[in-house]
Amino acid sequence: MKDKGINRNGSIIMPSLAGGVAGAGLALLFTPKSGTGIRKDLKRVAKRFSQAIDVSKDLYDDSREFASTAVKTAKKAYVGGWPLELRIREKQSFMVPVLAGGIIGAGITLLLAPKSGTEIRKDLKRFASSTGEQVGSAIDKGKDVYKAGKDAITAAVESGKIEYFERKRKFEHAV
Repeated sequence: MKDKGINRNGSIIMPSLAGGVAGAGLALLFTPKSGTGIRKDLKRVAKRFSQAIDVSKDLYDDSREFASTAVKTAKKAYVGGWPLELRIREKQSFMVPVLAGGIIGAGITLLLAPKSGTEIRKDLKRFASSTGEQVGSAIDKGKDVYKAGKDAITAAVESGKIEYFERKRKFEHAV
């Protein structure tokens, strides 16, 4: 049975894009700094870790030698039991591409954010407030136009009634 989250062809493009959009939107709203500030911080952290990487290369060589010795010893000690094998799931999960896309989208957005999340939220509140005021103003104008139209129609109907009765009265006197 196929997982319902993946389309008929097994494509993960749409879930990945949806996750990317959601991650980007959330990252844009909650980013602590602008993208420029985050990139500067990342460069500073990268410089600090470059020394750690050099040390880890030396440790890697030592651990590689130790691991090969451990594997040889384990092979000798392995007598029976279940063979070690990789198990690959046949079903594709819907959540994996969504989460991966979300993480990628959030990361890109954090690096390219024009403002901090606080500033963006303030801008959105200002925009929503001004839009709300404009909508309220438009509704008030619409009510005024409706009332004026209603009054004009009512006046026209009353004028029509008066004219009708006057002409009717004149016609009855004429006949």
